[in-house]
Amino acid sequence: MDQLRASNLSAEFQNLDMDSNSNQVVAQDPSPVQTSNQAANGDGSHTVITGMDAKVYKAAAKGNIEVLEKISDHDLLVQSTPKHNTILHIAAQFGQLECVKLILRLPSSSSLLQRPNLKGDIPLHLAAREGHLDVVKALLDAVKAPPTDIETGPGADKLMLRITNKEKDTALHEAVRYRQYDVVELLIEKDTEYTYGANVSGGTPLYMAAERGFTEVVEIILDKSQKTCTSPAYSGFMGRTALHAAVLCNDEEMTKAILEWNPALTKEVDEKGWSPLHCAAKRNCNPTIVRQLLENPDYKSVAYLGIKDGNKTALHIASFHHHKNIIEELLSHYPDCCEQVDDDGHNVFHFSMMKKGDHDYKPSDYFENEWLTATGLLNEKDGQGNTPIHLLSSYQISDYRFVFKWNVDKKAYNSENLTAYDIITKAKEDISRKR
Repeated sequence: MDQLRASNLSAEFQNLDMDSNSNQVVAQDPSPVQTSNQAANGDGSHTVITGMDAKVYKAAAKGNIEVLEKISDHDLLVQSTPKHNTILHIAAQFGQLECVKLILRLPSSSSLLQRPNLKGDIPLHLAAREGHLDVVKALLDAVKAPPTDIETGPGADKLMLRITNKEKDTALHEAVRYRQYDVVELLIEKDTEYTYGANVSGGTPLYMAAERGFTEVVEIILDKSQKTCTSPAYSGFMGRTALHAAVLCNDEEMTKAILEWNPALTKEVDEKGWSPLHCAAKRNCNPTIVRQLLENPDYKSVAYLGIKDGNKTALHIASFHHHKNIIEELLSHYPDCCEQVDDDGHNVFHFSMMKKGDHDYKPSDYFENEWLTATGLLNEKDGQGNTPIHLLSSYQISDYRFVFKWNVDKKAYNSENLTAYDIITKAKEDISRKR
């Protein structure tokens, strides 16, 4: 405790010069200094945390050129915040264009352009994130022009655009994430040949824009790529594509734009084997989106595609979630997809019986669809010999219309030699015994 108190006392006096022959206290040179403090570590040791001089920080953040001009070049260039932001980071983050220009005119300032902070961000990341277009332009112009202190090769501005932070984000990733339209457009124009890769979360700029529902940003990226005949990366989280993301956002306009750009994304699946159509079936998307995914005959196979978990098709998923509009759309395009079963032998009617709690839904509602009235479909047995009415009894679904439909076989036996009536009777007996 005494040692810590002594350390703090020493810090208070570090800027004072004490005359040992008198009681007079003489202040040192008023130049800005790095402030420091100590943080306790878990092992009892201390880490010195260095901070930027307050007047320098405020001047850079507020654009106070007069204050900065009074400070020596060296003192400005060595200033650093606890996150290791330089004075150029601060001026760029707060959009102070004149301060940025002043700093860039300093000897050796070029070293600040690509100096990362603790997060790996260079000043360009911060300016792009905040949407300061003029500052972004100034930073790129500065690195493009050969500085006086070092020799910069051609394309240095593009190399800076490609620098990633610790999250593997470039300045473009940051601009997309925070919907900075003008900055996105500028950054793409400055480096049209580069295909921006995925960050640590698996997100490319196009995917990130689609995932967040930023239709305008998606259109900017696609428009620029078409004009320059380039193809932006489109991958994202868990192997999804930008089309998956657009569908999950239930965005009709964005889905259309992405399909027009790359219709082959219709058949691409994520790590779990889900195509955009499977996502639409679960999400209960606007039927127009489902129609867009089904209209291209070159990719009709997606309607019959099963996911990795049990080989369930989009129709099975829509049926389980009781998304009747999606079922109608699927069957209107490919009516024979109702014949498919999953790995357990479940068809569209089996799946309609499996979800409890949806009291407004009845499996018999499917009878309104002309492709779901076949007797064989209504009485098809799964891998355990259960017909749909067996599952209706097992899940205790109340649907008299289904039960009393003339072509539903109420006397069918499953692999345990039980009828649907036997199952419901057994369930009632079990309940009575528990009481």
